[in-house]
Amino acid sequence: MTASQRGVPDLDPRDFRDLLRYAADVAMRHWERLPDGAAYVRPPDALVAAVRAQPLPARGMSSREILDRIERDFVPYRLGVGQRRWWGFINSPPHPVGIAADLIATTLKNNCAGTSQIAVTVELTVMDWLARLVGLPAGSNGLLVSGGSMANLVALAACREAKLPGTRRRGLRSATGQPTVYASTEAHSCIVRAVELLGLGTEALRLVPVDGEYRMDVRALRETVAADRAAGLEPICIVASAGTVNTGVVDPLNAAADVAREYGCWFHVDGAYGAVGAALPELAGLYRGIERADSVALDPHKWLYVPYEAGATLVRDPATLRAMFAHRAEYLALEQDSYLEGPVWISDLGPQLTREFRALKVWAVMQAVGLEGYRELWRSDIAVAREVARRAREHPKLEVVAATDLSCFCVRYMPRGGDVNAFNRTLLDHTHRDGRMFISGTTLGGKFALRGCVTNYRSGLEDAQICIDTIVELGERLERESP
Repeated sequence: MTASQRGVPDLDPRDFRDLLRYAADVAMRHWERLPDGAAYVRPPDALVAAVRAQPLPARGMSSREILDRIERDFVPYRLGVGQRRWWGFINSPPHPVGIAADLIATTLKNNCAGTSQIAVTVELTVMDWLARLVGLPAGSNGLLVSGGSMANLVALAACREAKLPGTRRRGLRSATGQPTVYASTEAHSCIVRAVELLGLGTEALRLVPVDGEYRMDVRALRETVAADRAAGLEPICIVASAGTVNTGVVDPLNAAADVAREYGCWFHVDGAYGAVGAALPELAGLYRGIERADSVALDPHKWLYVPYEAGATLVRDPATLRAMFAHRAEYLALEQDSYLEGPVWISDLGPQLTREFRALKVWAVMQAVGLEGYRELWRSDIAVAREVARRAREHPKLEVVAATDLSCFCVRYMPRGGDVNAFNRTLLDHTHRDGRMFISGTTLGGKFALRGCVTNYRSGLEDAQICIDTIVELGERLERESP
């Protein structure tokens, strides 16, 4: 009896090649339709029910049957990442070479925990590139993780152990006061989750106000930290944003770093979306101070056009990660001169022992695009977002709700009367049903806005006009239909 007859998932190389070609054809047909297709297609309720009700089959299906079903039932109902006006969430279309590299990495199935394997070398190299890209000093490094939520969590865990030594072993019993973390009201929600997961508690996160441009108010930050210190609390960390998700602005990083130094706090920058903008010479002034960060969160799967999942925790001193996470099971303990032992066990820098070869797709895409290529793409994305805002500013029925430093826009339709916020919430739903673009919504200063973030190498200035035309067309139709 052959392996295939026993149900063992092994294939002759020629059959494996045929399977990959068949899968590539499925992916290619999607790729060809995507740029000008609907930005979002909701799966029918009947299909959802059928998929949920399907039991595990007693006997396996053929690979081609499985791929045919994927193409028929799953692919058409995707999020339209890569459609020209996919701007609702900050996830860029993947670079083709990243898709190919991810296939190879999946085939290899390297566990990038450690040992003297090339995958570890590739990840360390990629982390060096990312650290240099955002301006951290030589010696900075870190590890790849799933995305911004994990990147921020890992960084804040390192902060907790650095500022509250011994908490890894003794927990918060070792803290002399109430540890307190500071971020702005525009900080990403994952900062709240990180503080909760680290056992500090939601009340340990102090959200300081923002200014009229939605940047952290550093004067308010300093006053809040000073008052907390005087009240017996223990400030341990200041979190600043390099590209907020709502408006794409950069907090005053240098001024925030000054407050962190003054009060002995860890300085963390959440740059999951926008930290890479530090590599644009014309934006260098905005990012002054990022080089002083103790840690930076950055997502290659956002503005570096890398396939999911690829986040990164960068730290000025990698020893801070080892102090928090290093642990080696007996069966993994190797002699220093062992044939398997490598220079770094990346699993000692974060919570995972089993780690996929994420670095290969990041390495491949960064090799393919290059620094100057990235600068051209970022400038294009920024130009599209600014063009949306410019055209909205000039239109009598639209209002720009907030400016941006990077590639976000926030606008709203101004109906003749009624509840403007409720109208725009309904209008947003109509844009999703329409499918010509995908944007999201946010509330700024009490105003509900239609928000987009352009991280899309397929977007052009003509798409800015289509966006405006779509909002106005759907808004006018909604006005006519409203009582």
